[in-house]
Parts: sequence; structure tokens; C-alpha cells
Amino acid sequence: MTSMHLPKLQCFFEDFIQGVSQHISNQLAPSEWQRLLALAQSTPSHDPELQFAAFDSIEGRIRHYAYEEQISPLEILSAPYFYQQLEIIGRIAESPLCYFRESGIYLWSPAPDCDSLCFWLTYPAYPPGWPDDHNGLLQPNEPCLQAPLLIM
Repeated sequence: MTSMHLPKLQCFFEDFIQGVSQHISNQLAPSEWQRLLALAQSTPSHDPELQFAAFDSIEGRIRHYAYEEQISPLEILSAPYFYQQLEIIGRIAESPLCYFRESGIYLWSPAPDCDSLCFWLTYPAYPPGWPDDHNGLLQPNEPCLQAPLLIM
């Protein structure tokens, strides 16, 4: 699928914010929210110039930190750690809105092999399991797992 046939991710930004906000407010276990928020506050940032910031609302935090990620759902699902944590929490434009338990990652894409809208509960710290200079859980040479739950 080429990007010129797909709608721009920005068109779905508000739906993404609402879906993530509703999940955090109504379905996410308070203990998971508190653990990941504490991680965001206490773990060194992925960028030394970024600091944790408090917001008046969950929606405000999501609106500020959600971004377009140059990783597709299939790429993140190629790591067994993330594949095992996948939870489909809703749909946006008939494509699944994904939450990765224990990591606090929300991800949505109009197609399994395209860039995504993304939000980390731990931002600006890396989410648990996310690859960084010291952590190689998402190996580029791992075969991509089939994701029967990620039906587009």
C-alpha cells in the first residue's frame, strides 16, 4: 500500500487522543497508570533536554506528547516482548487501536505496514521494552510474527 492511497495520520489525531484518553480513564488499571507515570517522572529521559511535565488532564498529556512514529504495527509486533503485550482497545477508521500492556505504548496506523500515531505513558522516558542504546529487545533481524489480532 502506498502512502498516497492512505489518509494522512493527522486526520485521525483527535480520534486517537479520544481513544487513548478513554482507555486510560475507563479501562487501564490504576496501578499500571501509577507505575508508568512514576517511571516517566523518575527515569532519565531519552533526550537529555526533555524533562517530565505535569498536565491538568490525561487528555492534555496525550495531546502534547502524541506523535507520528516512523514504525509500523508489524515492526513493533516483530519483537516477541511487544507481541505478547498487544491489546486491541478500539478501532479508528476500521483499523485497530493498540495498547501494549506493561509498556504503556499506544499505537494506531491505517495499515499494518505504515507509519503510526503513537503515545507513551512514560514519556519522556523510554517505555519498558523499547529499544535504546542499552536495550535491544526490538531486533531488526527478527522475523515478523503473524498477528492474527491485528486484522485491518
